[in-house]
Parts: sequence; structure tokens; C-alpha cells
Amino acid sequence: MIRELRVSGFRILKDFVWEPKEGLNILVGANSAGKSTVLDAIELVTRGSIRGQGARRSLSPDWFNKDIVDAFFQELGGPLEGANVPEIKIVAVFSEDRHLARITGANDPDKKFENAPGIFITYTVPPSLLPRFLEECRGIKEAGGPFVLPTDYYDCSWRIFQGDPIVRRPEGVSCTRIDTAPEPRSRAVDAYAKSYVGEELDDDKMREVSSQFRRVSAQVDREILSGITVNCSGRGNFGLQMDRSPRTDWTNSIVLHRDGLPLYALGSAEQTLTKCAVSLENAAGESILLLEEPECHLSYSWLNDLVGVIANAAGKDSQIFVTTHSPFVLNRLGLDSLSVMAEGNSPSRITSLSEDTVSYFKRLSGYDTLRIVLADKAVLVEGPTDELVFDWAFRKKRGKLPHEKGIDVIECGTSHKRLLEFASALGKGRVAALRDNDEEDPDYWAGLAKPHLSNVRAFFCGALEEGKTIEPQMIEVNKDKLQTLASIVRKRGNSTDKLDEFMTNNKTEWALRLLEADRSESEVLDIPSYILNAINFIDPAPESAENE
Repeated sequence: MIRELRVSGFRILKDFVWEPKEGLNILVGANSAGKSTVLDAIELVTRGSIRGQGARRSLSPDWFNKDIVDAFFQELGGPLEGANVPEIKIVAVFSEDRHLARITGANDPDKKFENAPGIFITYTVPPSLLPRFLEECRGIKEAGGPFVLPTDYYDCSWRIFQGDPIVRRPEGVSCTRIDTAPEPRSRAVDAYAKSYVGEELDDDKMREVSSQFRRVSAQVDREILSGITVNCSGRGNFGLQMDRSPRTDWTNSIVLHRDGLPLYALGSAEQTLTKCAVSLENAAGESILLLEEPECHLSYSWLNDLVGVIANAAGKDSQIFVTTHSPFVLNRLGLDSLSVMAEGNSPSRITSLSEDTVSYFKRLSGYDTLRIVLADKAVLVEGPTDELVFDWAFRKKRGKLPHEKGIDVIECGTSHKRLLEFASALGKGRVAALRDNDEEDPDYWAGLAKPHLSNVRAFFCGALEEGKTIEPQMIEVNKDKLQTLASIVRKRGNSTDKLDEFMTNNKTEWALRLLEADRSESEVLDIPSYILNAINFIDPAPESAENE
């Protein structure tokens, strides 16, 4: 198991350190946060290759961190020329294990561990080539760019902590990257189908099928292809025959099918799930598994099946790294396996979430917990009515809707306490939670959430005397403007229902009318105090504005 991963100079990962969990690790973050790059780094350092191509031949100028490359070119011709040549270094330190004795040593390139099992891979310019490398880079700069490193000067070194170069992958370290993207043919699935043939048929049967296949090929040669002549310009005439090389062996024509339809002709979801299941089964002996956004192309029911497949694999002796944009996958696999990335920075890992809350979100996996993860600031509200009213109130006070100022308003029912605990475990910035008092003292509700409150996480609840839900709260604060409120939120022609009854029976409708009404009319209305306090907390106004 990898206990520490260090990456420097590789794409967006400028100076990256991560201590993943044993077992399952779920890596989330916004687009371009560096999640895929982390998987690439793990694959490079553990396999010495990436996506099937050797590490030495795969190097591209785009692999180097752009900030480091730009700084290097700026220094050319100055006193610091050549002092900071861009390099890539990826280090994987493993947990103590007797099977990893071969890679255990004191040659940690960062000198962090005196004696530990580990592997590292580096891309550097050797001293003998440095003058020529710098000369070519100066020429690139003098020509006006673009600043692209000449990578043919770089050496790739793949070594164990014992100091020896790695010729073939060390025993005890194995890694498989599972590609779940639909494609016409999958090598993993084809090999899986082919292996079943070898298990089900004995040698005599295999020879019999091969003989029949050869007879059919010979018949096609005699009866169809023998009469066709191909004239190659200037090279004379050629005939046609069936290919008899090993790649056209009959076993290479075997595919999985369902009800007569080959797998590649089935839907994307069926392909994705089958590829994932087959790859996990094939990788049963692998110590490290990598899955990138396995939820692509899957509906809710298919996602359920996929999560089950991954969860079963996570229960074995493998370390699994999953990147995802699906809150369902995140919740079902467990929030306690979460690490959060942002802009290539070292991820923060969830370590303080209670087992009860982890279990809660596994059971109620529809909550969009990923919005909490990715939000800069968040407001937790009970339902759509509260969200619409908060949007209206925020726009009245700040002139913009919350999302226009980077604030995510999230419906969470009455799960404020759970999500505040989650936000606390994440170390999130400002989070405001709002709820109805439901005829309970607001201090009671605040007390339930108190362990997770701080100067950046606060709880707001309407006063008892102003009503148990948002409707009477809105009526109470506007008791001198009821005619205006009624004219905005009622249906046209509806003047018989009492205002509070209408609003209670048409919750989302009245709130939507309020938000969509002409601002010159709706913004003469007042905001319930607990919503106003939440606005001032989540988006503090400048003192000058508050004093106006």
C-alpha cells in the first residue's frame, strides 16, 4: 500500500504531497484540479509506464509544470541561468511489508525516510548535456518562444530506495488502470472471454475447432479468393488468401454476447459495467487499482451496480484510487475515504467524520455532498421555498444572486447537523445553515449543531414568536405591507384564501413569484431577521455599506 505520494514539477502538481488511506481512496475536485494527473503519477512510478507506453518514451514537454518552465526561461541570460532547470520527480513510499524487502533502503531522494520501502522516477538533464540544453533553450527564448522544453536532452531514471535501477517491475508492487470508457473492442474483455475458452475446452477439442477453422479458411481461398488478382503498380500481380498468422487465430474472434448481441453493440452502461467488473476480476492479485470517473454513461440503477462492484473490490487486499464527479458514488463508497483537491495542491483528507454520519450518507446517497466539497461558500436550507426566498433576500441586499458571488445555496432537508459536521471535517470556509423552528426553541436546534459550529460555520433559525415556518416569518416581518406582499405572491384573482393559508399551501409557487417579481415592487418588502443575519454572515458587507 502507498503510504505517501510525492510529486514535483509534473503538470499541475508543482509540489504535491499526499498520504492516502489503505484500501479505498476517493479523489474529488473541480475540473482541472489535477485528479487525473495524480492517477498518471501513480501509474508512472509503480509501472514505469503510462497508458501502455514506457516512461522513457512517453515524456512530453507538456508534462512539465508551466510555472516552473516559464520561470526557467525568464532566468536565461541572467545570474540564475541554469540554476533551476525544470525536473519531474515522483516518489511512492510504501507501508512496511516483508514482501517489499527488495525495494527497502535509505535512498529516498528527498531524505525524508531513513529506511523504507519505496520507488521513485525522475526526469532530469544530465550534467554532460546541460551546456547544449541551455544553449538550445536560449535560442528558443531569443526567437520569442513558445517556451517549450527540448525533452530529448532528458534522462529518465526509475529506481528503488535501495538505490538500484529498476529493470522490471519489483515483486510486491503491481498496478492496474481500469479504463471504463465504452469502445468497440476492449482488450481486457476479449482476453477474459478467450480465457474461458481455454478453461472450458480440453486440448483435443481445441485442436478439433482449429482444424475446422483451417478447413473453412482453405475453402474460402479455393472457392472465392483464388479468382481475384491484384495488380500492384510496377510490381506484377498478386493473389489474395486468408491470413494464417497467429493474430487471426479463431480464438481472437471470440467476444462476449447477450441474447445474440455482442458486448460492443450493447449500451454504453452495459459496456462500462462489464469492463469494470472484468478488469477488477483480472486485477484480483494487483496491489493498486486506478479508476477514473467510472460513473460516465451510467443511470442511477447502473450506478448502484457499479458501486457494488467497486465496494467488493475495496474489501480485498488492494489499494483503490477512484476519481469521481458523482455524489452518489462518493456517498455510497463512504465519505471517510474522501480526499479533496484544488488547483494541483496537496489534497486534504477526511479524518474526523463520525461512523454514524458516514453510514447516514451511504443509506441516503442522494444528497449532493459533492456541492459542499466544491463550494467556496455554502448556505444550507431546508427546501426549494427557502432557497428561492434566500436568493431574493440576498439579491435585495447585495444586488446579485448568491451564485454570482460564489455562494452555493444547497437544499438539505433537515440534515443540517450532518452537513455541518461534513463541512467541519473538510475544513471548509464559511457555511451558513438555516432552518424553520418548527415550534421548538431555536437554541434547541443550534445546540444540536453546536459541536460543528465556529467562526466560519453558523446556524440561523427564525424566532418562535415570529412563526414556525418561513411563511408566517415573512408575513410577520411585513405586517405593515401585507397588501404589497399579497399582490406579489398570490395568484391573480385569488383573494379569498387567507394569505398565510395560501402561502403554506403553495410554498414553492409563492417564493418563485417573489423572486421573479419586478424588483422595484418586491424589494420594498422586508427580510426575516434570521435570513438577514445569515446573509451578513456568509457575505459580510463593507462597514460603509452597513452604516448607510
